[in-house]
Amino acid sequence: MANYRINKVTLDNVAQLANVSKVTVSRAFSQPEKVNQTTLKRILDAAEKVGYVVNTAARNLRAKSSKTIGIVTPDLSNPFFSHLAKFMTEEAHQNGYDTLIFDSYESIHNEQNIIDKLIGYGVDAIILAVVSSEISYNPPYFKQLKILGIPVILLDRHIPDSPFSGVYIDNIDCGIQVGRYLVNQKVKKVTIISGPKDSLVAQERVSGIKMILENYTNIETIFADFLMNEAYLATVEHLKKANIPDYFVGCNNQISLGIIKACIEKGLMPQKDFCLFSIDEVSHANIYGFKFPCIVSDLNEIAWQAINMALRRINEELSTIGNVVVRGQLQI
Repeated sequence: MANYRINKVTLDNVAQLANVSKVTVSRAFSQPEKVNQTTLKRILDAAEKVGYVVNTAARNLRAKSSKTIGIVTPDLSNPFFSHLAKFMTEEAHQNGYDTLIFDSYESIHNEQNIIDKLIGYGVDAIILAVVSSEISYNPPYFKQLKILGIPVILLDRHIPDSPFSGVYIDNIDCGIQVGRYLVNQKVKKVTIISGPKDSLVAQERVSGIKMILENYTNIETIFADFLMNEAYLATVEHLKKANIPDYFVGCNNQISLGIIKACIEKGLMPQKDFCLFSIDEVSHANIYGFKFPCIVSDLNEIAWQAINMALRRINEELSTIGNVVVRGQLQI
């Protein structure tokens, strides 16, 4: 096989190795939704093998900046993500950029299609909260975006081996703050309702809690999902076979809502018959007369960091991969 790395790698080199036309390779990078998925994968594999990277400067000369940033969230019904999208849009507008906001509905298939659309729309950068927080998550479009040279900022869900920068919450510190609060409350029994067992976010939050509580408290951890209905079902099953703990801990706002729903259906009143600590604020709880201790994330800060990191990547002021970690604050 010829060694393509001797000279500058071109579209022709990729086309030759992938056994397709140069036009098909070009379309794979500009309009991937119009290329057969098997062919697209073969082209991306060939591009990676020969070290082909789209010349971003040349692309920008051919087509002016769109002044648009794509934002992809996994669940806009979750106030955490909808508020973040709002704040990022406001920050983008202050810097002369529009946003295109998409909801992947926690679907890998939807996420891939959205990325393909954003590439076709010619966005200048993508801010992405992926559908999975599994440590091994590595969707095919990661390779595609890296080859295209489109700046990507990951948000909230950290993928350790990804080739992109990100803005994240300090999940271990969230757990530590929960643990310290519960120690001060002198609790004897805690039930943690968490996200999936293979989720890095879930692992870090639970480990932070246990780091503080394991010598003080009887802890039970139930791994469910970061969705209200799954947390509700897990809590219903737990209440069938176990006594009510001194405290439930919901590892995000949706889990906390699921816990509340299950307990109320069983005739248990919040703050009277059971106590809850939530990582993330329980939206509008105060309207119903409830005030749950929680860890609150500064969404304005996260939004500012994400947009400004994207702008620095767009303007080539930031070339190395780096992460920003934002700590939550205890709210009682």
